Amino acid sequence: MKKSMQISQRKVLSFAIEGGQALRRGLENVFVRAFAWLATTVYRCAGDWRGWRPFLTRTSAHLAVVVVAVAVIGLNSVKWPAQTGSVSAMSALPAAASGEDFVGSTETLMLELNGKNGESLSNGNGTYGAVPRMAQPHTTIPERPRLGVETYIVQAGDTVQSIAAAYNLEPTTIMWANPTIEDAPDLLRIGQEVIILPIDGAYHTVTADDTLDSLAETYKVVSMTIATCEYNNLAPPDYTIKEGDRLIIPGGEKPYVPKVVTSYTGSVPGGARGTGRFQWPVVGARITQGFWHGHRAIDLGAPTGSAVQAADGGFVSFAGWTDVGYGYLIVIDHANGFATYYAHLSNIYVEVGQAVERGQVIGAVGSTGWSTGPHLHFEIRYYGEQLNPRAHLP
Repeated sequence: MKKSMQISQRKVLSFAIEGGQALRRGLENVFVRAFAWLATTVYRCAGDWRGWRPFLTRTSAHLAVVVVAVAVIGLNSVKWPAQTGSVSAMSALPAAASGEDFVGSTETLMLELNGKNGESLSNGNGTYGAVPRMAQPHTTIPERPRLGVETYIVQAGDTVQSIAAAYNLEPTTIMWANPTIEDAPDLLRIGQEVIILPIDGAYHTVTADDTLDSLAETYKVVSMTIATCEYNNLAPPDYTIKEGDRLIIPGGEKPYVPKVVTSYTGSVPGGARGTGRFQWPVVGARITQGFWHGHRAIDLGAPTGSAVQAADGGFVSFAGWTDVGYGYLIVIDHANGFATYYAHLSNIYVEVGQAVERGQVIGAVGSTGWSTGPHLHFEIRYYGEQLNPRAHLP
C-alpha cells in the first residue's frame, strides 16, 4: 500500500516536470517570435520612415484637435469671477450717494444685478458676478428729427420724389415749399437750391391780408395747428403773425390747378371717335416718372425723334407751342369725354382739326419746354380730370 502511493507520487511529479518544461519551451518560442516581429517592424519603420510621414501627420493633427476640444470643454465649465474680490450690491454704490439719491441708486443697482424676469445673479453667498451682455450684432441708430428748415443742393439724377424719399417726406411737401418746383415739378437743375421742411405740410410767406384763420381755411387745417407748431415760434396767447413771416403749415394742402391750353372750337370730323381703349404712345419706352399729386401724368423716356403714336382714335384739338411748360404739345380729343396730351415734342406731324386713328404717328419725342431730357409727357383726361394713365394702358 505504501509502495503504491510512492509510485503515484513519482508519476505526478514527473508529469508536472514535463508540463513545466513544455510550457517553458512554448513561452520561449512565443517570446522569440514576438521579439523577431518587433525587431523586423522597427527595422522597416526606421528604414522607410518617409512612407510613414503622412500617417503620423494625420494622427498628430487629430490628436491636437481632440486635445483642444477637451481643453475648451473643461474651461467652459469653470466659473470665472468678475474680479479677485467679491462685490456686494452695497459696496458697488457710489461713495457720495446719500438720502433719496442713495435709495434711487440702490434700486437701480439691484435691478442691474438681477437677471431677466427678476432672476438673481447672486452665486448664493451674497456676492455677484459680472452682468452678462446680450449679444446684439446690429446697432440701431434712431431717426433724429430735424430742428428746422434746411436747404438741399440738387445733384445729377435727382427728382422731386427721390429728394422727398431721402428726407422721409411726401413729394408734395417739397413742391409746396418751393414755388419754382411747384410750377414745374419735373424740371430740376443741378445746383438748384431746394427748401426742405422738417415735417410734411406747406410753407407759406405771410402777406398783409393773412390771418391764422384765413391760412387755416386755405390749407385745410385748424388754425391752432399753425399757431402751436414749434417751428413757427409764435408767442401765446395771441400767436401774432406779421407780414413777411414764413410759416410751416403742418399737414397743409394746396389745391391742384391743371394746366389749360387753348381748345379747338371747330366742328368734329365725321367718324373721329375713340374706343375708350388706349395703347402705349411710344413703343419700347420706359417710365422715368410716375403719376403723383404734382405730376398727374407719366413720363416715357426715349431717344429724341422716336415716333409718338395716337393712343386712341379722335381728332387733334391742339397742336403747337405752349407757354405753360409743355413745350410743343399735341392734344387729341377722343369725342367720348377722354382727351390725351403728348408734351415736350421735337416735331409735330398733324394739324388742328385733323382726324387721327389709333396707332397713327402724330409727332416725335423731344425735350422742349420745361424738360431735363428727351421723353414724352403723356396725360389722359376725362372731362378735364387728370387720370393715372397706367390704369388705362395694357
